[in-house]
Amino acid sequence: MIWAFAVAAAAILYLALRFRRFQSWVEPVLTIVVAIGLAGALLVWFVDERAPSGDAATPGSTAAALTADDVSLSEMQANVGQTKTSYRVTGRLTNKGAAPLQSFRLDMVLSDCPNGTCREAGRDSALIVLRVLPGESQTFSTFAVFPGLDLTPVTTPEFDFGVRDMRAATR
Repeated sequence: MIWAFAVAAAAILYLALRFRRFQSWVEPVLTIVVAIGLAGALLVWFVDERAPSGDAATPGSTAAALTADDVSLSEMQANVGQTKTSYRVTGRLTNKGAAPLQSFRLDMVLSDCPNGTCREAGRDSALIVLRVLPGESQTFSTFAVFPGLDLTPVTTPEFDFGVRDMRAATR
């Protein structure tokens, strides 16, 4: 489709350069065409009602829903990343549910706990796309970013991890 616009633009430019009478009305016509194209693009952008990405749930589907009790995290580690505000988070997820897991959200809370007194330093959440069959475990890795750590550095980091928004895979 875009090649048709390129051919039309080349033809219009050729005609405008070749014929003097054609030049007098090319600019107003092109201005109107561009305005109509922009208005159409804005209309499509505002009215577009596509379904959200991912698998849409259909009524009567046999896929079992997963809850936070159906998954467990283990071997969780957080190591300082390349910048002072990022951490590389690794761990293992076990699916104890009856349905295969497709994805989940990992919530991370970073606290600074010098001398046993903790203060929250930041929160982050990551979407982890990981297919884990029932009864199996998989390792995963992601990055967490905590803006502002460069201004108030963390001396004794402690992490709390949680899972939410588990999505079961369709079989």
